Amino acid sequence: MKAWWRRLIGLHGKNWLVFRKSRKSQMLPCTKRRKEVPDVKRSHVIRLHPTPEQEVYFRKACGVARHAYNWALARWKDSRAEGKWAKIKDLKAEYNRIKGEQFPWCSEVTKCAPEQEFRHLGQAFDNYWRMKKEGTLPKLTHPRKDGEEGGFPRFKSKKRDRLSFYLANDKFSVAGQTIRIPKLGAVNMTEALRLQGKIMSAVISSRAGWWFVSIAVEVEHDVPTHNGGAVGIDLGIKTLATCSDGVVFENQKHYRQTLGRIKSLSKGLSRKGEGSQNWGKHARKLAKAHYRRACQRQDTLHKMTTSLARRYALVGLEDLNTKGMLSNHCLAQAVSDASFFEVKRQLLYKAEQYGGYVQLVSQWYPSSKICHACGWIKEDLTLDERVWVCEQCGVITERDLNAALNIRTEALRLLTDVPVVASSGQKFACGAESAGSRCVESETFCDEAGTRML
Repeated sequence: MKAWWRRLIGLHGKNWLVFRKSRKSQMLPCTKRRKEVPDVKRSHVIRLHPTPEQEVYFRKACGVARHAYNWALARWKDSRAEGKWAKIKDLKAEYNRIKGEQFPWCSEVTKCAPEQEFRHLGQAFDNYWRMKKEGTLPKLTHPRKDGEEGGFPRFKSKKRDRLSFYLANDKFSVAGQTIRIPKLGAVNMTEALRLQGKIMSAVISSRAGWWFVSIAVEVEHDVPTHNGGAVGIDLGIKTLATCSDGVVFENQKHYRQTLGRIKSLSKGLSRKGEGSQNWGKHARKLAKAHYRRACQRQDTLHKMTTSLARRYALVGLEDLNTKGMLSNHCLAQAVSDASFFEVKRQLLYKAEQYGGYVQLVSQWYPSSKICHACGWIKEDLTLDERVWVCEQCGVITERDLNAALNIRTEALRLLTDVPVVASSGQKFACGAESAGSRCVESETFCDEAGTRML
């Protein structure tokens, strides 16, 4: 209420304070609505179709971002040589103070491009100090040219590193199949943004000569109620994944299918003079062939992991040492093509997204050597034996299916902390009745006291 109006009606001074208190006592309490559904960030990667002028802008922005990162890292090293430890925020303030005079070309692109690189450098140093504290720094086969130890941030290269730059949510807008960027205008996209919610940020990057935008959106995440049961998954090379219920996902072996074309393009590239136009054309063709193969592999893995996360409430998975498996030169190519770590990574976040849970089983658990029916252990099992024959109970089954059943049993035991026994061909989680839970068949698992709710 305006002051002159209060004076007109006689409500001023103490009278106005009494009036406000009486009005507040009559008003209903303002209750803030609680957000019952948590918000999560999801990204949608869309291919861009820039004009030649817009592509020049993209390359300039990527160059500015790379220059800011390298300048900050070089400045940090200079401070270390002087016996000082520079802070990232101080480096950012110094860069913003001098870029107008020393780097005037930075003003040709959005200011988000260099600013985000200081955050990236800070994260790189955080990762380095964390690994050094934990003793997990990567071991170097050959010493680095700059004399730093493994894990220390490197300078970004125009040829080696991927071109990319960052955009804050107030520096671009999305409308239909176009994204509008300041100082650039509208850039065409292959499709419209699928996600509905608050746009948080975007990253424009180049892959194999194509330009993409990754738009992060904060969406409401409604965790579904899961009615599925438990499953054990055995990962392999011949069959990518064998489930304990008999479902098998074949290994598509994308690298082997495209190996002929990759060899041909690599051979043609080696016969071109490095730096020539023909060399550049063949390099782009080879990069696109590798990118298509990577996209095919990702498509296969995403379809498989999404199907598993939607179908089952509990997924038992072996925590394989992929890096150790790559030391076997006879299987290294096949193991890399199977992407066991990527399968685990996707299952971990998708199970949480669909209301499930992933229980990792130790890599030292002998899932292939144990009989799923009676528990007998065959110590001298070899890789050539693809059919499991139990010498104690006589059960005959496929080796991978037997391993998947054992992984499922171990996952249930680790999750519920209840011994699992086999009886009449069906497994039951028993021993939990004293805690108030009930025994369930193999298709479901305990959901009362003594177990974890999913």
